[in-house]
Amino acid sequence: MKLEVLRAATPTAAIDLRDARGLVAFVSETDAAWGGYVAAIRAAFAARGRMRGPGSVVRGEAAVATVGTAAFEAQLGKVLAKHALRREEYAAVWLGTGPPRVWVGAGVGLLQGPAATRRVREGAARGEPGPGRTTAGAGVEAAWVGGLAREARADVERLTRSCEGVGGVGGRLAELREEAAVVQGDADAAAMAWVRERQDAETRLLLYRDRERELRGRLEQIREAGDAAACPNCDRPLGERMGAVRRARREEWEAVVQDGKWWRRRRSQLEVKPERLKALEMRALALHAEIRDLVEELQRRRAAEGELKAATKRLERLLAVEASRSARAGARGGSAATGDIEAVGDGRPATEHGVARGHFRAMVHARLVSLSGGRLAGRFPQLYADWVAGKREGRDAEAVLELAARITLVELAAEAGVRLGSIIFPAGLERLSPDDLPRALSELVLLAKRVPLVLAKATPEVVAGAPECFDLLYRFEATGKGSRVRRQRLGLATIWLQGD
Repeated sequence: MKLEVLRAATPTAAIDLRDARGLVAFVSETDAAWGGYVAAIRAAFAARGRMRGPGSVVRGEAAVATVGTAAFEAQLGKVLAKHALRREEYAAVWLGTGPPRVWVGAGVGLLQGPAATRRVREGAARGEPGPGRTTAGAGVEAAWVGGLAREARADVERLTRSCEGVGGVGGRLAELREEAAVVQGDADAAAMAWVRERQDAETRLLLYRDRERELRGRLEQIREAGDAAACPNCDRPLGERMGAVRRARREEWEAVVQDGKWWRRRRSQLEVKPERLKALEMRALALHAEIRDLVEELQRRRAAEGELKAATKRLERLLAVEASRSARAGARGGSAATGDIEAVGDGRPATEHGVARGHFRAMVHARLVSLSGGRLAGRFPQLYADWVAGKREGRDAEAVLELAARITLVELAAEAGVRLGSIIFPAGLERLSPDDLPRALSELVLLAKRVPLVLAKATPEVVAGAPECFDLLYRFEATGKGSRVRRQRLGLATIWLQGD
């Protein structure tokens, strides 16, 4: 869902984001002004449909909705059900809220896929031992990984079948659109010809009616005046010619009456659409209906392509785990015992945390190494363990770790097919060291190519150091009545050079 309007809890100006794209910075010396907007959207999200009054507005797949209202909840519920995410996990991806355990849970769910996540949760609800709680050792982990791999393989096969024939559907759609254009053109031409003919019949009928009234009036005048009736051409009395003139006018009147009756029948006939026009319109409607069905089918198949990529990556990760386990077992001359399983950062075996949890940790580690230029690689095990345990000291290393985890979450969500129209980084850039900040901004610029709108809190110093990274700025400026928001466009300029 994409943010279109951002409102604060206090009576502050609403921020219009409808045409905002890319990496957008909210620049403020303090967190007070920006914090009002973040607090408002978090409170609205926590309202669970009970939000009243104005608030932040998002555009989902169905329509626009105010965050926290019933309409928003209806759209959010579909997203949560489709991807087996909890509300707090979606908030972690979208708003960056919640404790680290929720972030890890969201990452694990996105790595496993919705089917495996639902099965694990259902098993936990029944009290069955699942990954992360079992003590059976490597055999249980291998069975669990094998089950996930089979499910991922089945998903890949199903989605591959769904993606087949995209070219055929596109070709058929092009043919139907061409045929529909021809048929619609013929129908429009036939409709115009019918309308012209009907208008012509109406005009002719009116003319004959006027002529009939004129002749009838003339006959009445001749009858009343007798021989003294004036000639219509020379105004002299008709005299003995009155009878001949009267007979001639009567014959003309009778002919006009007969022609008028024919045009009246013709007009009545033309009130009904011609059969050819009806057939063309019915064919056009049928073609447009078939085109709509094919467009929906093409959209489904193209959406399946995105899901196929996510399922393929998930299968590749699981196959890599299986291959790694087989290699370790072969090196040890048999099945790996529980104690032989690769340990995670706190020294406990991987079965205790779950394979997906270990993968998420490895992805965060790789991102942290990239963001810090390798500076924090040796500190990662203890740093990650403290972060997961909720130990926050506000150090720059912790800020890099949180940014690494958040970027990993968003990328996993995008790979899993979660349609994130916008995401918010409420804070953290100002805590990065001068060496880490350029790398972090480069990562956010790349992330903005996958998510249409990335909102980040920044200080003036952060923006001044790399203005080319941001597409749009909203500056909070203090005034006598509080603060105002000033919009400023940035980004890279494009220069066209043309020679002679």
